[in-house]
Amino acid sequence: AMDQDLETLRTRVNEVRTKLDAAAQGRPYTLLAASKTQSAETINLLPQCGIFDYGENRVQEWVEKHEKITKELRFHQIGRLQCNKIKYIIKDVVLIHSVDKPDLAREIDRQAAKCGRDSVGILLQVNTAREEQKGGVSPEELAALYAYCKELEHLKVRGLMCMAPNAPDEGITRRTFADARRLFDDLRAQDEEIQILSMGMSHDAHIALEEGSTLVRLGTSIFGRREGYGPETEAIK
Repeated sequence: AMDQDLETLRTRVNEVRTKLDAAAQGRPYTLLAASKTQSAETINLLPQCGIFDYGENRVQEWVEKHEKITKELRFHQIGRLQCNKIKYIIKDVVLIHSVDKPDLAREIDRQAAKCGRDSVGILLQVNTAREEQKGGVSPEELAALYAYCKELEHLKVRGLMCMAPNAPDEGITRRTFADARRLFDDLRAQDEEIQILSMGMSHDAHIALEEGSTLVRLGTSIFGRREGYGPETEAIK
C-alpha cells in the first residue's frame, strides 16, 4: 500500500476540484475517493482535504484495512460485489454502487436484516454503453430490477450508477452518460428517494458532471498514478 503526504494530496484535490466545479457549473456533487491500493494512513488524510466519502473495489482489501480507517469517512462499495462477500461489509457500508441482479439485492436485504440494519442504500448499475464485459442491467431491464428492489424491506434504492466504455471517443462517453441521466430523471420523477447519479472516474468525470452526474469516483486524479495500472486510469487532462 502506498503512503502519501498531506500537502501533495491537498494540492491534487484542489486542482481536481477546480476542474470538476467548472464542469458542474454550480450544481452540487459528491467527490468520492476511489482508494484501492491506498493505505489506511493515506485514506485518513482525506477529511483534511475536504473529502468525506471513499470507495473500495475489493472487499478483501477493505476488510484488511478498515479497522484503521477513520469513522469520519463514509464507506462505499464501488466495485463488483459477489453475494458471498456482502456479509463482510454490510454493517459499515453507506452505499453499494453496483447492484445489477435481483439475487444480489435479495442477499443484501437478507444480510442487512440479519445484522439489524433498517436499510442499506444501493444504486442500480445500468449499462447504457451496452458493453458485454461491463456489469449493469440493460436499460430495458432497469424498471423490473427497480420494482424488485422496492419490495425489499431493508434496501433503499438511492439512484443509479453508470460506467462509460474505455473508449477514446468522447461522443460515446457523453451518450452513455446522457442516456443514464434520462433514466435517472424518469425514476426520480416517481420516487423522491432517488437522488444519486454515480458516474464519472478520473478520465471522464468532467464529461459526467456536464451530463448531470451527482457523484464522481476518483482514484488517479487524487492519489496519482498507481503502479501497474493501464491507460484507462489516465488523469483528467
